[in-house]
Amino acid sequence: MQQVNQAVYALLFLVMVLASFFHMQAPVLGLAVLIILPPVKHQFAAIKMAGVFAVLLIPAILGLIVGYRNSTYLIFKDFYYFSIPILFTLAGIMLARRIEVELFLKTVVIAGVLVSFLVTGISISYMGVGALTDPYSAHYAIGIVGTPAPPIALACLLFTWKFNIKLFQRNLFRLFLGVNAFGVYMFASRTYLIITLCFVLLLVADKIKKVWIFPVIFLLGVFVIVVPFFTISLNSDSTFLNKIMGSFNEVSVGNFNTEQDINLRYRGYESFMAFRGYLSGGLPDWIFGGLGKLIDLKTVVHLGEDADLQYIPVLHNGWLYILVKTGAVGVLVYMSIFFGLIVTKWRTYADAMSKPIIRIFSAFIIGCVLSLLLTNYIVTAFFNMEMSVVMVLLGYSYMNVHVLMHKLKIREQAIEFQLAGLNI
Repeated sequence: MQQVNQAVYALLFLVMVLASFFHMQAPVLGLAVLIILPPVKHQFAAIKMAGVFAVLLIPAILGLIVGYRNSTYLIFKDFYYFSIPILFTLAGIMLARRIEVELFLKTVVIAGVLVSFLVTGISISYMGVGALTDPYSAHYAIGIVGTPAPPIALACLLFTWKFNIKLFQRNLFRLFLGVNAFGVYMFASRTYLIITLCFVLLLVADKIKKVWIFPVIFLLGVFVIVVPFFTISLNSDSTFLNKIMGSFNEVSVGNFNTEQDINLRYRGYESFMAFRGYLSGGLPDWIFGGLGKLIDLKTVVHLGEDADLQYIPVLHNGWLYILVKTGAVGVLVYMSIFFGLIVTKWRTYADAMSKPIIRIFSAFIIGCVLSLLLTNYIVTAFFNMEMSVVMVLLGYSYMNVHVLMHKLKIREQAIEFQLAGLNI
């Protein structure tokens, strides 16, 4: 019976990942709630583990100090976005109570394989076999679909290999590794490339000497904060390589005056207008932001097929979205929680004496957090349904690390008591 229940929840998770590929918000949310709601043994203890992530909602509540006069609809809309990271990390935490580690990791890998086949098949259906040599053009021909399941699956395969944990037979392992790597290639997404690089770098990062740990974390923090304010002038065309090279130019913050500049570097323009709107407020706005606040672009911009907007409720740059809606308090809370996770879990990951499964889940936590921190500049990662699989893995890993370390501590205490008894 327990195996059947595990299979059901694994299937729910798999369907949720596939639904997120098509950006089907209602099914993804519904499946996440379905995973969370049914009672399980010690459910309260599992929900309690989500407390550190529930703190993320406090800045949104404080944002009402200034934003209570804004549109009720826009306030609820912002509450919805700020609840997304809590919802999916909680879903991951609850899955840790319902699915054993081996089945969960296999489900992640299978999800990556299916998504890789999906994106390849759809790309070929749009552009023919030419999509295999020009995945970037195919990616934009398809439209807005995608989920970072392939890079996450790739991470699961690489880290289980690193710590000699056998999920699949050798030939199957190689096949799944190749398929998911090809899926990352077919997406031709800078966001997914960043996620892949975060995990790949972690594979060797535990070899860094301890003296370098905090300087590296400090430099990463500086990088996360200052990157959007650097401008690199590069000519961009339709190739993926030039798109990557022009990424900083595209998101660089600036007050662009011509319609062409605004369209080519819209993300940077909307970020500039959001930051200017934030500075135009008073001290309460700087501290608490304003939930439900709209960003005035000062010009009408064509967004989507039938949307010409001057005032927008959401930004591509997730950090400025947090700043505008929840002020400096919100940014500090997000930075404190997620950089805190990196610091604390780095110790267990880098500890060669720690158990491999604890080190793996510690690496997953660090990789997921780094992925969210960096891609939050580009796709509002913390509040994007597309990134649900990353947040679920974060919650699942967080729960398992704490449970495993708690069991290890109890076992060590029991051994100490036995030794003490022998000495007596």
